[in-house]
Order: sequence, then C-alpha cells, then structure tokens
Amino acid sequence: MGQGTVDAMTELVVPAIQKFEPEMMVLVAGQDSSANNTACSQYDPIGRQCLTMEGYEEIGRIVRSLADRHCSGCLLIVQEGGYHVTYSAFCLHATLEGVLNLPISLLSDPMAYYPEDEALAIEVIKSIKKFQKDNVPFLKGA
Repeated sequence: MGQGTVDAMTELVVPAIQKFEPEMMVLVAGQDSSANNTACSQYDPIGRQCLTMEGYEEIGRIVRSLADRHCSGCLLIVQEGGYHVTYSAFCLHATLEGVLNLPISLLSDPMAYYPEDEALAIEVIKSIKKFQKDNVPFLKGA
C-alpha cells in the first residue's frame, strides 16, 4: 500500500492544510513513488515509497476530503511523472477512484502484495515534523 506515504499525508499534509486553510487544492498526480517504479526500493534507494494502487486511492480520498472541507471542493488534478508506463496508468486510475470516492475498486492491483519498509517512513515523518515545527512559520509550535 505504501502505508508510510499515507501516514505522511495524515500526519504532515492534513495538519498543514488545516492550518493553512487554502482556497484551492492542487493534486500533482505523479507515479514516481509507485511500487513498480523499477522494482521500488531495490532500484530506487532514495524514494523507497513503494505505493500500490490502494495507497494512491487513499491519497485521492484524503485530498478530496481536504478540498471538500477547506475550499468548497475546488480541486485541480495535474498528471505528471511515473517511470513504469503500464503501472502508472493503474496508479492514476486508483487516484481518481479515491478522488471520486468510488465504493469499490474497478481494477485489481497487479502489485498489491509488494513488501514495504515502514520503519524508514516512520523515521522520515518524525524528522519532517520536527523540521516543520522549527522552521515553517504557520506551523511553528503546532
């Protein structure tokens, strides 16, 4: 799924959006973080996000919810990035399913059982939270 990325959305992005109160949300739908991005962490030692379709769908749901809550649903989706052409299409599809709040997925995920390293994600989220509290003006002391 890419639980670390979903955790980052809930722990970092959602609080920042709630504090910032945007008039419009922009979702840059790139699939660079997908599980099939050249076998993910094995060949991408920097990213290691390993997002599956389920993760992209959840991010779509989170962003839709934020847009509905904070900017009357004003949401722009921009497609970019993704190195594995076939799996990128699956991931974009899943993102849109999430944004549209579809009750069930219409496509099966060919990468659904790819293993992930959540320990790294937890450490990165902690580090970013500390940085935000110390350096981002509207998040200082949050």
